[in-house]
Amino acid sequence: MFNQSLKKLAGTLILAVGFLFPLTAEFNLIPILDFGLLQLGEDSFIFSPAGNLQFKYTKDEADTSNSPDVIAGSLSYGQDIFSHEIAGCEKKNFHKLGLFGKVVYGKNTFLAKLDDRGANPFESYKNFEGLVFYARKLIDSDSMQLDIGGGLAATDTGIVLGGIDIFVVPLPMIRFSYKNYFLNTEMEWIGLPDAFITLFPENMFQIKASCALAGFDLPKDLMFDCALYCFPFRKGFLKEIASISADEVKKFRITTEDSLKYDYFTVYGQISITALSLRAGYAFSGSQTYRTKNDKITKDYKGGFYASLQAMYKF
Repeated sequence: MFNQSLKKLAGTLILAVGFLFPLTAEFNLIPILDFGLLQLGEDSFIFSPAGNLQFKYTKDEADTSNSPDVIAGSLSYGQDIFSHEIAGCEKKNFHKLGLFGKVVYGKNTFLAKLDDRGANPFESYKNFEGLVFYARKLIDSDSMQLDIGGGLAATDTGIVLGGIDIFVVPLPMIRFSYKNYFLNTEMEWIGLPDAFITLFPENMFQIKASCALAGFDLPKDLMFDCALYCFPFRKGFLKEIASISADEVKKFRITTEDSLKYDYFTVYGQISITALSLRAGYAFSGSQTYRTKNDKITKDYKGGFYASLQAMYKF
């Protein structure tokens, strides 16, 4: 009975997909599982399990219908679990939920994103961050692409005007990419800016770097990564094997007024084999910032072992 019901459900889904999109289109379903470990001291750890399900539809180049060129989306959920007590807070588990959607129609891109982070799911509007953007492609060549637009962000901005908290602000949306034989670079500004650059993208040894903002408390909210990649097999059997440095930031909402933030540096190496990636190294020079409505307490810690494991598969 169960097998028959499962077959009927699968058949219905196939018919529905075939009705909504042309059969010549490309569909990808990508489940991703992550597990992270960060040691803050001799017996203090943060465990970070997470899962992500991504979907992408790409219209065939020969398709002349009026359907969208790309439809992409993702659903993610994870937790950060503290092994130790946090001063002033009874909570040790923090959750993070994310929804993302993108539609590309010709030169037009529509994007929406919703995040919820906090000690309890859906506890307060201050836990949420919502983004709605539109951009139009102005440059589209083999070596360069440029999309410019804008939208609205709804979040706890911390901006107060006339005694009123401002939660909705207009923001630009910019996406720029350029590539040649010596470098491949990309910059995105969707909410907060980030940038990526790859030197010698056609060589077996490559240098990759990235930087991003996790907030506007500079320089602590600046995240960066610089790594040496080795591709002994051109199909990418082995990927990043020696990272030079990385700066990470973790933020947690405890209550509507209290928040917690960790920033730390790591040195690590990574090996990627097919759909499995393992990263391991050492975290050091970190600090914990506990912020309440009337106070801010910063505590430094020595750090320790750092590791993450990711498994993914593309259907």
